[in-house]
Amino acid sequence: MVTRRPLKDGGAMGSLSAADATADSIEVGLPRRPVLTFWLIAVALEVLLGLVFLLTGADAAIDKGLSKARIDFSSDLLTAVRVVVVYPASFVGVMLALAQVAAPDLAVFVVARIRGGRRLLRAVGSRFRPWSKEVGARRGIRIWIVVVVVFSACNVISGLLHQAFVPDDFTWHFSWSMLALLPVAMFLDAGALLEENGWRGFALPALLRTRGPLVASLIVGLVWATWHFPVKYDAFIDYGLWGGLAYLGAFTIKIVAMSVVITFFWARAGQATLLAIAMHGMSNDVARVGGLVDGNTWQSSAISELDLAVPFIILALVLVPYANRKGWGDLTPLGSE
Repeated sequence: MVTRRPLKDGGAMGSLSAADATADSIEVGLPRRPVLTFWLIAVALEVLLGLVFLLTGADAAIDKGLSKARIDFSSDLLTAVRVVVVYPASFVGVMLALAQVAAPDLAVFVVARIRGGRRLLRAVGSRFRPWSKEVGARRGIRIWIVVVVVFSACNVISGLLHQAFVPDDFTWHFSWSMLALLPVAMFLDAGALLEENGWRGFALPALLRTRGPLVASLIVGLVWATWHFPVKYDAFIDYGLWGGLAYLGAFTIKIVAMSVVITFFWARAGQATLLAIAMHGMSNDVARVGGLVDGNTWQSSAISELDLAVPFIILALVLVPYANRKGWGDLTPLGSE
């Protein structure tokens, strides 16, 4: 059965009646614990693909490709293409790496096979937009401009904090290439482009069925952060048990704070996954607006993560009370009870 419900919180967009609700308010069948199921599948896919990646020597092939291309590792798709063009033998490794990154998006398809089917995929896909029809282009563009300014400012503030607290491990070179790479960061960052249908397209609106936006954001932040843990196993090799835990703890704080900020703008744009991709990509900062930290100790790595977290923590402390007073925006839930 397909039903529709009105938006819970019109916010700055105004309220919508059930007759006005769009496809993103269609209720679909979901597993009993949809986000837990999704997370377990995403982690399983990540670990499985990671094992294949390591056992096939794909990491060595990518390193050789980077060396031949004379470029440093970066998470954007342009770097992946350059590596394959210069060293075709790295193709399988690059594809495995991208598939591993895409585990959250792939997990949505697996969840849909369990329950929800095409209706679930359509509901997730309907959020793949720059803004909703109700928000409109004029307001949507304004939100995008604010996001670019805010996230760029966060990167610069983090760079200043890096310069103050981890100067020996920090490099920062301002150039016009930052502006050229900004669209790459926003739209071609592999992590952002291949994960956000999972985090903000599925998990967040699924949690909004039973949770408020702040709690849902915190849970998504924890899910998002802990999904990364298996690929960060080298933190324990490099830093030891307690150093690795300190680094992962700082990383988790950053991701959770960022999740709250992303939710604010995502909801105000009408549950816009494309905007979430841009925010995620800018936070990964392949444009190096906030410089680059190459931490050699657990202390510098953990401090650099906290430097990245500070602007988002401050933003969250400002935006959450504001949203509670003025409205978060589109909080239409995904799925049914």
